[in-house]
Amino acid sequence: MTYITPTPGPIEPAPTFSWLGAWRAALTRPSVATYTDLLLDPRASLRRAVAWLFSATLLTYIVGVGIQAVVFPGMLAEVIRDASETAPAGVGLTPTVVLVLSLACTPFLAGFVLLSYLVGFGLIHFIASALGSQGSYSELVYTHAAYLAPLTLLTTLIGMIPIVNCLTLPLGLYSFGLQLMALKSATRMGWGRVFATLLIVGLLIGLVVVVLGLGVFAPEVQRWLQDAGVGA
Repeated sequence: MTYITPTPGPIEPAPTFSWLGAWRAALTRPSVATYTDLLLDPRASLRRAVAWLFSATLLTYIVGVGIQAVVFPGMLAEVIRDASETAPAGVGLTPTVVLVLSLACTPFLAGFVLLSYLVGFGLIHFIASALGSQGSYSELVYTHAAYLAPLTLLTTLIGMIPIVNCLTLPLGLYSFGLQLMALKSATRMGWGRVFATLLIVGLLIGLVVVVLGLGVFAPEVQRWLQDAGVGA
């Protein structure tokens, strides 16, 4: 009997996405398969994800100032005037100088926000790894950056426009759904462990907030109790 070795079919190349293509896919085709395709992109990397988050945050600040200048010119002018008036005597900060300095500081603000993102992703990766994640930190950051970058810009635009700013709430819920898909794709875990990861992270963040809140407001609460005669 003669055996015929089957000829392997052509291997499909890994999908590639431009910046806008990756953002559009992450937002408009929400599924675990979509985020898996994003990870298969040969250009997927931690550097690219960092560039997405930094650029989106920087554009968010600049676009926010532009929208305020167009929609709420009086409010922006008042903020700039107050900042120039509260400057130390002799500094001579005019409203124009204040505006220029504010725009010049946006890269540093964007860098701080980026750092907070990376620290938060580190916490998520640590918890997910303890629960059996098979993905890397870079993969987790990349899948989340794919939807966070465009959604940050979109939320800022909508949030500053009257009437339509009510859409920020459904966008927040939509963002949570995208986070679940991105996390499942990056970690290759079951849905139960994905939910458990976010639950543990949320509890840890809530605990930190409570501890910090008690530390900040404890003197005020104690003073209020003393004024009320409680424990006297």
